[in-house]
Amino acid sequence: MFGTDPATLLLPLFLSAITWSAMTFLSPAPPPVRTLPPVVTFEEPTTAPEVSSAPYLNVVVLLAAVGVSGTLFVVLLRKRPSLASVLSAALYLIVTGSSMSYLLLSSGRIVAGSLTLTLVLSFGIGALCTYLVRRRTGLLAALSGSLTGALGGLVIASIVPPFTSMVLMGAAALFDLLMVWKGYLAMKGLRAEDFRTIRGMVVEMRDASVGLGDLIFYAMAVSVAVKVADTLTAAAVNVAIVAGYYATLALLRRWDQVPGLSIPLGLSLVLLLLRSYLP
Repeated sequence: MFGTDPATLLLPLFLSAITWSAMTFLSPAPPPVRTLPPVVTFEEPTTAPEVSSAPYLNVVVLLAAVGVSGTLFVVLLRKRPSLASVLSAALYLIVTGSSMSYLLLSSGRIVAGSLTLTLVLSFGIGALCTYLVRRRTGLLAALSGSLTGALGGLVIASIVPPFTSMVLMGAAALFDLLMVWKGYLAMKGLRAEDFRTIRGMVVEMRDASVGLGDLIFYAMAVSVAVKVADTLTAAAVNVAIVAGYYATLALLRRWDQVPGLSIPLGLSLVLLLLRSYLP
């Protein structure tokens, strides 16, 4: 089913290579700001965050926002597909351009010492990525989605406190399982043409479609592993992400829709918890 298109198999490898490159050259350390409201609503304590309610409340706020916006987007796709298409392209451009400019500026890599040139470069690359993901399938779409997913994941990992990030990973894995199999009932009736309409929110290849949010979470998991553990743990998490992705593809042989986050994030979180709490 997915053996005919190399892009489907190479996607997690593209994402891994871009994520590690971006972490090496662009990740702010320390981040220029601790958190960015309203992304993080409640301040996470620096010690014993697992016994504080703040990380869990942050996750509830974030997932509620995702759930509401996702439901509204599905309704919009049903009622006004042309508007949903424009919104998908605009959001993809904004995510790519703003993520790249944030990472460049916060890591001090300002193009020719000019803020204007940095923004022009960032959103110029964002426009190119948007064109590729909207107009192409296969390798070019996979490369575009991988770049945007890697940049977006690194930004989220840099502005969301570590324990909140880990709780969010676990909640997202369960949330994705619930939403694909039990929620978003209208989503189960979407046709292939509908997914083409929202390219950008979805990275479409010939054999499979992967949500941009999934790619962002994959990269975020690797970046979080670097922050809460070490490079070796992050490499192991990266392997878990890739293995989970391929396991998800294998399940697509039996089912039309499979949650893209549940297996990769579940495996990653197990590794992070073992590394954090075992002596």
